[in-house]
Amino acid sequence: MNIPQNLPITPLQSKAARYQLGLTQASVIQESSLPGHKLKGFETGRLIPDMKFLEGLANFYQAKGIELSDLTEGEGLTPVNAAAVKPMSDKLQSVSGMAFRIAVPFDQVDTLLERMEANDERIDEILAQPAKAGFLSDYDESTEALQRELFGLMSANYLLFRALQGRSLTARTAKTGDKRIQLDLLNAWMSTAELTPLLDSAGVPAGNSSDDEGEEV
Repeated sequence: MNIPQNLPITPLQSKAARYQLGLTQASVIQESSLPGHKLKGFETGRLIPDMKFLEGLANFYQAKGIELSDLTEGEGLTPVNAAAVKPMSDKLQSVSGMAFRIAVPFDQVDTLLERMEANDERIDEILAQPAKAGFLSDYDESTEALQRELFGLMSANYLLFRALQGRSLTARTAKTGDKRIQLDLLNAWMSTAELTPLLDSAGVPAGNSSDDEGEEV
């Protein structure tokens, strides 16, 4: 990936602009409707998003009266070397350099990553909650409910990660007879968790378990 020498906005400028406006990352994401995972990765120096995102972010700040060219070092910020920032595709690689094949359209990758990012944020919130003892059990109902939600979010992220590879864990041989199997329960849970339409839109519906197609990153 060729990184332009002059970006519409730098990570330093984005953070400085937010500070001047008194905005959090969440506020910018909500007001600008830009993908949250891209803003977070950009400001932390983990990736450089596409030019459309960078131009949209720059326009967002400029519309609020921020002159990006006036923003310089300061306020405890350290400039980021653009040449050292990994492109977005590197986010999908492990530290050992292993890669996997992206088998969904790239315009759907952001949708899946956005959901995974939102799940991660909720997981962080749950992990900080106290584990309350129950009257006649080890834990009370609220704690057990949080545990179910936690495991559900972790399961959802695994399914979404596998979906990026074009694999569907629900792609199994159809059952025979009236007896329900665990696959039925998984499909029911995916529907209530609103995963089924998300995976369908990414082109990974139940019954699709292709290992042959996709693009390697």
